[in-house]
Amino acid sequence: MANWIIDDFGDEFRSEAPEYTRRLGYTVGGPAAENYAIENMGHVGIADRAGCIHVRCRPMLMPDKTISALLYWLLDRGDKQVVVSWLDDIWHMERPMTMRLAVAFLGHLLDQRTLQKSPADARLLSQLSERVAERWPSIASDTVQAANAGCAAETRRRTLDDMYNGRWTVLDLDLPTRRLRNAELGGGYPPLVPGLMHERSSFNFEGVGDHAYKEWVLQNFVDVATTNKPKFEDVDAIVSWPRIGDMRTRYWRAVIPLQRNRDSCRLLSVSGSDSSIDLRPNLVQVRC
Repeated sequence: MANWIIDDFGDEFRSEAPEYTRRLGYTVGGPAAENYAIENMGHVGIADRAGCIHVRCRPMLMPDKTISALLYWLLDRGDKQVVVSWLDDIWHMERPMTMRLAVAFLGHLLDQRTLQKSPADARLLSQLSERVAERWPSIASDTVQAANAGCAAETRRRTLDDMYNGRWTVLDLDLPTRRLRNAELGGGYPPLVPGLMHERSSFNFEGVGDHAYKEWVLQNFVDVATTNKPKFEDVDAIVSWPRIGDMRTRYWRAVIPLQRNRDSCRLLSVSGSDSSIDLRPNLVQVRC
């Protein structure tokens, strides 16, 4: 476990600090939350024990503010011995080295960061999902009933969470303005955007930094609302997340119209992560 954490804004926190837990969007912190942030959000964990500093990081995801804060933190500690652990496909650990060598070594790791750039039209891929479409008739009645149920919101949310592991959203789409209002959100989405919590009543994709992805998903909702027919797809997208950077995101999704009016439509969107979906011939992330 780290003594300090440097987040993607370059801010420094003591381990298990409530402020850091809130920054992540969690209610309970601890080693698991810190490890998740180091491995998936580009944060850095630092331990200073017995005169030796241990740095844990994933260079591929580290933003510039985190890098600057880490270097200042290290250089302020004098010439202590430093151990660097870093994650690419697996965790690695380098033997202890001087502060000067550690800074040079971290620079080397950061220089290795690379992402195979894909043409713009190849970043967002999807295809009709026959397996989801085939399964839908057997669960359609229960799903629509749960989404439209007149029971208490907490009971309805719990029912849909159980059916789809929390990966569901009920949205109201205003067709003339193409504006979404998030009526209800399941509790099973990963904290890629900490502000995206199930209590939030409005969601217009501002939290997602990738404009092309926002428009692509929104157009999918508009298509379903316009045709008033469900749509089932497998998705293999490279999405630029504001706290992470480019990340390959693979999932199946189903969008179902619940109630259609003249200028608006209530939709249910359900999804599930699936790393077996592969709609591109080459891996997105490559190492030098």
